[in-house]
Amino acid sequence: GKTVQIIALLTIFKQKWGLPALVVARATILENWRREFVKFSEGLNVLIHSGSKRTGFPSRIREFDVIVTTYDIVIRDQGLFGMIDWGLIITDEAQDIKNPATERAIAVKSLKRRISVAVTGTPVENKLLDLWSIMDFSCHGLLGSQDAFESKFPDNEQSAIEIERVVSPRS
Repeated sequence: GKTVQIIALLTIFKQKWGLPALVVARATILENWRREFVKFSEGLNVLIHSGSKRTGFPSRIREFDVIVTTYDIVIRDQGLFGMIDWGLIITDEAQDIKNPATERAIAVKSLKRRISVAVTGTPVENKLLDLWSIMDFSCHGLLGSQDAFESKFPDNEQSAIEIERVVSPRS
């Protein structure tokens, strides 16, 4: 379900803006992403950027509508990815950037982009800071700085209830 929804979003995004998009996922599901793009994405030019034969040229990256890569490749190729003005960056299994101090989170959050989408079924695994880090990527500034967030929302049940009101969709 979520992969097809993301592909639909990327299709609309291409039609509206024409800027490259980046999907960052775990290495174990790159093949799944490739299959889903083949099945559901007429008209999207997709590159799986992984392995030893990946390009080092921004001009090559810009030839594609969507680049699919891994969190670890974003770290390794941060210089390359930093040269691209991304229209949309999607983090699949976004709990992988839950720790804001990791190279992974820092690398992904440093990329220039217009829109950020964090896809996760587990926004809080261990502590409320997990949610802050994911929201810092997808809605930068909504929850304030890390220090302000940790002061306002200590890691307890009452804070979890309060933060739910801020981040839950409104009806």
